[in-house]
Amino acid sequence: TNSFVGQWTAVFGSSSFNELRVTYQTIRDRRAPPGPDFPWIEIEDPFETGGEWEIGSENYSTYNALDTDIIEITDDFTFFAGDHEIVIGTHNEIYSFKNLFIQNGFGAYEFSGIDDFYAGIARRYRHNFSRDPDNPADSFDTAQVSLYAGDTWRVKSNFTLIYGLRVDVPLFPDSPEYNPAAEDVFGVDTSTIPDGNMLWSPRIGFNWDISGDGTSQLRGGAGLFTGRTPYVWVSNNYGRTGTRQGSVYATGEIPFNPDPYDQPRDIGGAASEEINAIDPDFNFPQTWRANLAYDHRLPWWNMVATAEVLYAKSTNEIDYKNLNIEQTGAVTPFDGRPLYEEVDGDYSGAYYLTNTSKGDALNATLKVELPYGQQPFWGIASYTYGESNVVNDATSSRAISNWQYNEAPDPNNAGLSTSDFEIAHRMMINLNYEFNRESRWSTVVSAFFNHQSGRPYMSILGGGWPYTSINGDGYTSNDPIYVPSGPDDVVITNGTWAQLEAFLERTGVGGYKGKISPRNPYSAPWITQTDLAIRQNIPIPGRSSLQVSLDIFNFWNLIDSDSGIVWYVPYGTLNPIEYQGTTDDGLPIYELERIVTEPEDNSLYEYDNIRSRWRMRLGVRWSF
Repeated sequence: TNSFVGQWTAVFGSSSFNELRVTYQTIRDRRAPPGPDFPWIEIEDPFETGGEWEIGSENYSTYNALDTDIIEITDDFTFFAGDHEIVIGTHNEIYSFKNLFIQNGFGAYEFSGIDDFYAGIARRYRHNFSRDPDNPADSFDTAQVSLYAGDTWRVKSNFTLIYGLRVDVPLFPDSPEYNPAAEDVFGVDTSTIPDGNMLWSPRIGFNWDISGDGTSQLRGGAGLFTGRTPYVWVSNNYGRTGTRQGSVYATGEIPFNPDPYDQPRDIGGAASEEINAIDPDFNFPQTWRANLAYDHRLPWWNMVATAEVLYAKSTNEIDYKNLNIEQTGAVTPFDGRPLYEEVDGDYSGAYYLTNTSKGDALNATLKVELPYGQQPFWGIASYTYGESNVVNDATSSRAISNWQYNEAPDPNNAGLSTSDFEIAHRMMINLNYEFNRESRWSTVVSAFFNHQSGRPYMSILGGGWPYTSINGDGYTSNDPIYVPSGPDDVVITNGTWAQLEAFLERTGVGGYKGKISPRNPYSAPWITQTDLAIRQNIPIPGRSSLQVSLDIFNFWNLIDSDSGIVWYVPYGTLNPIEYQGTTDDGLPIYELERIVTEPEDNSLYEYDNIRSRWRMRLGVRWSF
């Protein structure tokens, strides 16, 4: 990363000034797998102990590079008029992207076991390749023009009103390639891009010193806010037009080819295409946000108690549809989820980026703060309750991942559910004490305690090999589990109903018997950690100062290796069952996994190998 910044400030008399900033930045982000180029290989359960082995080149790093050039121009003009402080400004960003991303570029092979691996016969093969090998990267330019105006109005000595308006306009001078076949099949124009859609962001806030002496204060505000544009979602539409890349997918008995540059393209029929398209009326995410807080100074040591509520409501949030599947009109006989079928086998998927207005979040906080002052100690203690509901958390840069890992009974109409990132409860305490405060050898000791609920997770219905999709959409990663109401409601293989029922109660999903489990109905164990810090000031001659610091993160793990552990469920999903289809009577056939049949050897959770460790940092700061 290289950055260059220029700034110019001009003062016009005593009532106005202007500030201009120009930034030029270049980023060269090259991701490549370590070691020699080689196909990616997965060996399923090589020694019949569970899990899998993965070797070779990581399959998302084979061709992965992003070059970005950014120019930012910001100009703010501020002037004072009586009780008003007015700012009028513009912020403009100009981007130039060169994006290369071809997953499985060296080939990807899955083997059923160690014997098949030794024999060189894979059960599944995937390979993506550029149809323009001399120019495999996708280059395009974008810009965002922003204008804004705001006023800080000191209505009275104890009341201030802040209000303003901002408008952002994303511009896309370059269009993706047009694919007439995609328009014929799916009715979408791959060259469409949401150019020039205006995003308006009004907002207003206030601060009221009720008592007039700072003892009681009411503050709050509301507004429509637009975040920084995530261009990676739009970049997919330049590289996945169905004309830029080809994709090979095959199952059966596939001979392994170790040459990463000569992977077969004629296995399983003609190479298929993946389409990424975007709604021409698509708007980048915007959220209505409002907060109200009350601060009150307590009669002891100038302590301040605060109660605050923050509510956010999505207006433009992202959503994905797969246009290459359509509902058949039928439903699964045992849980009623809609069934799908493929539209066109020449396409591996057609993922359509659009908007939803669903989604909200609520946070309520109680806090007591002892500010730094005359006493040698200070700190904060708080409790926060949170709720967060989304249609799609959109954690991936790829359209297919944002769709296929969004768990819902109806994959094209996910609906509102608990976010993967919800923190329902959090308690925090920060305490500080300064020794030898009047001396130049002062020492500050600090402790930070955090106790919060774990990340939400859920159970899904995986599909045994060959993968069986419960709703016919072709994927087994997005199907919430159907919880049988009793032993007569399901056919179980590789285990017993008692084992399945014990697992359902163990995870808390037993309360949904006879229903499809909602998304993220339960949470991983609570996280409790304490950090310690020591700051020692050392006097040195002159006007400079020296400070030595020692930070110990997750302190109790240093004392006790079983403390401070962060437990979580990888990807937020458990896969306790392999769905094997239905009986003639319409009952689901469940093959139980080891996490159900051998619970004593298979924990529900894994521990975060980095965050669960104690860590220590020694630092020296010289200020001059």
